[in-house]
Amino acid sequence: MTRQPFRILFPVLCMVLAGLFHPILSGPAARAAQPETPATQPASPAQTPAPLIADITLFASDATLNAMGDEIRAIYVGSRKDYSTTQNTNALNMLLRRATAVATKTDALLTQIKPYESVYQSFVDILGKPEASEPASITEQRKMLTARQQDISGRITRLRLYQLEAQQLMQELRQHGTAIQQATMTQRFPTPLGVNFWSQLSSTAKQDRDRAASLVSEIGVVLKNAFTGQHALLTLGALALSGLLLALHFFCHTPVRMLVSRFLPTGRIRPITAAVICSLIGVVAWGGAFQIIWNAISFNNDAVADDLSALADMVAAQVPLCGFVLELGMSILSRRPEWRVFPMPDTLARNLRLFPFWFASALIVRGVLRYVDTQSGLGLLPIQLLDGLYTLAVSPLLFAIPRQLRLSAQQDNPETNSAEIAPLLRTLVTTIAIVCWGAVLTGYIPLGYTIISWVSVMAITMTGLLLVALLATALGSSVFPSRAPVGAHLVRLGLPARLVDQASVVIPGLISVFLLVVAFSVATAGADFDPSQVGRRILSIFKGQAATEGSFNLSLDAVLLCAGLPILGHYAIRIVRNWFRLHFFPTTRLDIGAQASILNILTYSAWIVIGLCMTSALGVTVKSMTWVVSALSVGIGFGLQSIVQNFVSGIILMAERPVSIGDVVDIAGAHGEVARISVRSTNIKLADGSTMIVPNSQFITSAVRNATRAEKPGVFTIPLQVPFTSDLHKAMNVMTSTLAGCENVEDQPVPTASITSVTDGSAVLTGTARARVGMDTATVRSEALFALWQAFQDNQIPVTVPSTLIQPAK
Repeated sequence: MTRQPFRILFPVLCMVLAGLFHPILSGPAARAAQPETPATQPASPAQTPAPLIADITLFASDATLNAMGDEIRAIYVGSRKDYSTTQNTNALNMLLRRATAVATKTDALLTQIKPYESVYQSFVDILGKPEASEPASITEQRKMLTARQQDISGRITRLRLYQLEAQQLMQELRQHGTAIQQATMTQRFPTPLGVNFWSQLSSTAKQDRDRAASLVSEIGVVLKNAFTGQHALLTLGALALSGLLLALHFFCHTPVRMLVSRFLPTGRIRPITAAVICSLIGVVAWGGAFQIIWNAISFNNDAVADDLSALADMVAAQVPLCGFVLELGMSILSRRPEWRVFPMPDTLARNLRLFPFWFASALIVRGVLRYVDTQSGLGLLPIQLLDGLYTLAVSPLLFAIPRQLRLSAQQDNPETNSAEIAPLLRTLVTTIAIVCWGAVLTGYIPLGYTIISWVSVMAITMTGLLLVALLATALGSSVFPSRAPVGAHLVRLGLPARLVDQASVVIPGLISVFLLVVAFSVATAGADFDPSQVGRRILSIFKGQAATEGSFNLSLDAVLLCAGLPILGHYAIRIVRNWFRLHFFPTTRLDIGAQASILNILTYSAWIVIGLCMTSALGVTVKSMTWVVSALSVGIGFGLQSIVQNFVSGIILMAERPVSIGDVVDIAGAHGEVARISVRSTNIKLADGSTMIVPNSQFITSAVRNATRAEKPGVFTIPLQVPFTSDLHKAMNVMTSTLAGCENVEDQPVPTASITSVTDGSAVLTGTARARVGMDTATVRSEALFALWQAFQDNQIPVTVPSTLIQPAK
C-alpha cells in the first residue's frame, strides 16, 4: 500500500515530461516523418511512440561531419607543401585560419550535442531495466532511445577526434610559421657593399622593370578611368568628402578641449581625455577617408585587378595608424603647454614637431613594402634592396628623440628629469640603429627590416596603451571616487562610499592588466600589425588551450573567474545574512544562539559551493582530486588530526547546540559568556573583559557547566558554608534579605536560600537571585557576594572555608 501513490504518479510524470519536451524539442523533420492519422481513426496499440526529442542530425548530420573530416584532410595535405619562401606566407596563414574555423565549429557542435546525451540518458533511466511483463510500446520506446543514445555517443566521439586533429594542425601550422619566420630572419643575402649583390640584381633587372612598369601602368589606367566621364564626379565627390573628414580631424581640437573643460575637473585628466578623443577621431577620419577614395576609384572600374586590390588593402591597414601617430604628435607636442599629455619644455616640443609626420610617412611606405614582399612578383634581391633602403632611412629617426632630449636638457633646464632619461634612451635607440645598419650592410637584410618594423609597431602600441592607462588612472582618481562628482552621485544612489573608492582603484588596475595582455599579444604577433592575429593572440591568452575531459584548465578567464567569485560571493553572502537578521529572524521565536548557528551553517555552506564552482572553472573534478584526497588522509592521520577534530566539533556544536551564544559556561577553569562560535574555536568573554579562545573539541570531549541551560537567563547562585553551631534560620533570613536589598537584583522572582549539602561539619547555604535585565550576571553576582560578606560580618555569622582550599604550610 505504501507504493501505491508512486505507481500512480510514475505514469503521470512520464506524460508530463513527454508534453514538455514534445512541443519544444521536436524538430520539423521529426514531425514530418510521422504519418498523418485522421482524428477519428484510433491509434494502434502496437504503434511505436513518436520521438520526444528533435533529431540531432538536423544540425550534426553525417554530411556535416564528413565535410569537416574532408576539410581536416585537405588542410593536412596543404600543410605538407614547401612554405620556405616569403610569398607563401599568406597561404600558410590561410591554412591556419581554416584549421581554426574547423576547431571552432567542432566546439560549437559539441556544446549543442552534449545536452541531448544527458536528456536521452534521463529518459532511459525513467524507463528502467526491461521487464518480461512490460507493454510492447515501452520496449519499442526503449530500443529507439537506446539507438539514438548510441548514435549521439558516436557523433560526439567523431567530433572529439576532429577537435583534437584540428588543434594539432593549428599547433603544427603555428610552429611551421614560426620556423619559417626565424629562417627568413636569419637568411643571408650578398652584402650591398659587394659586387656580387649588384651583379645578381642586374641579371634580373629586365624582368623586375617589366613587372614594376606593368603595375605602374595598371595604376595609371585605374586613375584615368576614375577621372573620366561621370566617374570623375564620383571620384571628385569622394575626394571632397575625404577632405572634410581630414579637416574634421585637424580642427577638432578646439571644440573637444572646450567640451572636456566643461565636464571634467582641472588636472591631467583634461589633456589625457582630449588626446584619447582626438586620437579616435583621427583614426576614424584617416581610415574612412582612404576607404572612401579607394571605393570611389574602384567602383565599376574594370582596370582594377587583384594586385592593385591587395596593395590597397595593405596600405589601408597602415592609414589609420598614420592618423593615430599624427594625433599623438599633436597631443604630446601641443603648442599650448597646458594641453600636453606629458610635461616637456617648449624647445623640445618645437624641435620634435615634424617627427610624427616623418613617422606617418614611413608607415605608408611600410604598407607598400608589405605588398612588395608578398605579392609583387619581384625577385628576391629587388625586394631585399627596397627593404634595406627602408631600414637605412627609418633608423636615423630613432636618434631624433634622445638627441632632442639632450639638447633641451642642456638649453632649458640642466636639472630636468629628461636629462636622466635621455642617456638611457639614447643608448637603447643607438644600439638598435647600429644593429639594423649592420644587419643590412652585412647581408642580413630581413633581420634589420624585421627589427625596425617591430620597433615601429611597438612604439605605436605602447604609446597608445599608455595613453589609455593614463586615462583610466586619471578617471579613477578624479572622477569616480566617493568625493568626486560621479562617485558622489553613486553614493547618493545607495552604493557604499567604501565600495566606490575601492572600485575606483581596482577597475583602473584591471584595465592596466588587460592593456599589458594586449601589449604582449602585439609583441608576439610579429612585425606585421595584423589585427586578426593580435585578436587570436588575446583570445588564446584568455581562453587558454581547450581542456579535455578531466584535465586542468589554466587560462586567464578561469583565473579571473576564480578571483571574481570570492568577491561576488562575499557580497552576496553578506546580503543574505542581513536579510535573515533584519527581516526573517524578527518574525520567528529563535533565540540568538539558534540564529547564529543558522547564519554560520549558511555561510560555510555558501563558501563550500563557491569553492566547488572555482574548482569546476579550473577543470578540477573528483577524479583529478583523488591524489589530493589521498595526501590529505595521510596528513590528517599525522598533523591535521586536531584541526579536523575541532572542525567536526564545531559542526556538532552548531547543529546540536549544547552551547549557544549568550550562554554562561564553566570550562577549563574559566567562567564567562559565550560570545562567538566558529568551526574551529569558541570565544568566551570573561568577567575582566578579556576573551578566551577554546578549541571546539573541548566542548565535546570534556565536562562543561552551562549555567544558562540550568537556570533562566540572568539567574545566579551564591553558595556559602556555615558551621552547624551557627543559627541556620538566621543565616538563611540574612541571605534572602541581603540579596533582595541589592540594587541590581530583580524583585521577582523573590531571592531564595536553601541548604544544598552538608560537609566537614558545616552546612552549605545556596542563595538564588536574578540580575536585572541588561546587567552583567557576573558583575551583579560579585556585588551580591560582597553584600553577603558584609551582612554576615554585621550579624556575627561565621563562614568557614572548605579544607580543599587551605594550602598546607611549607
